[in-house]
Amino acid sequence: MRTAARLVVAVLGLSAGLAGAQEPSIRLEALTERIAKLHAQVGQGVLVERSRRALPDAVHDFDTALREVRARPAVPEVRETYVMLALLWTEYRAWALKAPTRDNARKLAERAEEVAWVAAKGARLVHGGGRKGAGLLALDAAHAATLSQRLARLYLLRRWEVKTESSERAAPAVEAELVGTLERLRTSAINTAEIETELQAAQGQLGFLVQAGRDLRSRRAGMRSLEFAAKSADHLFESMQRVMRLYEGG
Repeated sequence: MRTAARLVVAVLGLSAGLAGAQEPSIRLEALTERIAKLHAQVGQGVLVERSRRALPDAVHDFDTALREVRARPAVPEVRETYVMLALLWTEYRAWALKAPTRDNARKLAERAEEVAWVAAKGARLVHGGGRKGAGLLALDAAHAATLSQRLARLYLLRRWEVKTESSERAAPAVEAELVGTLERLRTSAINTAEIETELQAAQGQLGFLVQAGRDLRSRRAGMRSLEFAAKSADHLFESMQRVMRLYEGG
């Protein structure tokens, strides 16, 4: 029953995993990628009703998390970073809520990298200072959750024939980064049995996601391959969110 409930959350494409994160600054990078992935899913009719419900929810979650972070007292560098993020987000948000045509998806993809980079910088400034051990591993787990959404987004856009300047180079690089991050987490000496179980599940889902990406290179690949990419990315995402919380709890 517990496993089935987890799968339902992932398949529905909800951002519940993100909402469970204790630190809102960590949520913003992953939400950036999740929004672009859901936009591409709606545009191609992938899990379409669920994706349509999840997209405005993810936008709302970003609004809420950004507002929470900006409301805190902060040193000038942090404050300036989130002023910049708010400016970028205003434009990104507008494109995310436009009709998911190929042209709009390309415009959104062109902005995703910059928004995610600034969000990640903010998370490091807010959450990363002085961290070590499990704290650093929690940040790695959160970034792996982001990469799961980014890799699926790149696969979906490639299948949709949405070309961006770095799209062909980006997917192999993201895949390699995700593989390396998971390997780093799996070799940690402080992993508990529960963390090991989640990381093993994540490794399996990564294999499914990469295989879906390969299948989508073939013109014979249909809706089943698109759904497989979306679902395996979300299962991986959920596992990494749980791993992050386990590290944080430890």
